[in-house]
Amino acid sequence: MERWSRILGVPLHSNSRAFHRVGAFLCFSPETRIQRVPTANAIFFWGDGVEGTGNTAIERRSDLQKLSEIVVSKFGSFINAWVIEASVLNGPFAVYKDFIPSVNQYGEPRSYCPIGFPALHQMSHSLKK
Repeated sequence: MERWSRILGVPLHSNSRAFHRVGAFLCFSPETRIQRVPTANAIFFWGDGVEGTGNTAIERRSDLQKLSEIVVSKFGSFINAWVIEASVLNGPFAVYKDFIPSVNQYGEPRSYCPIGFPALHQMSHSLKK
C-alpha cells in the first residue's frame, strides 16, 4: 500500500483563530493515485517535543511526520494517522487552547467549569468535521 505524508496547517474547528501543525500519513491507491477509504483514523494529540538532543530516538519522536509513521506501524497499514501538535507548550506541558474557553499567555486555563464536559464536547465537535 502506498502512503501520502505531509505536514499541514489546519484549524481544529471553523471558529478557531489558531492553525495547528498536523502530520498526516494517509493511505492511497497506487493504481488510481487517489485516497483509499481507511479502516480507521488514528488521531494523536502530541505535546512532548524535544529538539537538538542529538539522540535519534528522541528526535524521531519530535517530528510530526515520523510520529504519524509510528502511529501507522502500531495500528496497521490500512489506517490514516493524524498527529496534531499543541498550540502552546508551557514547559513540558502541551496546551490545546481550542479546547479551553479562556487561557492566559502561557496557555494555562484562567478558569474551568467541568459541568457539561466542555473539553469532551469540543473534541467531539472537532472530530465530526
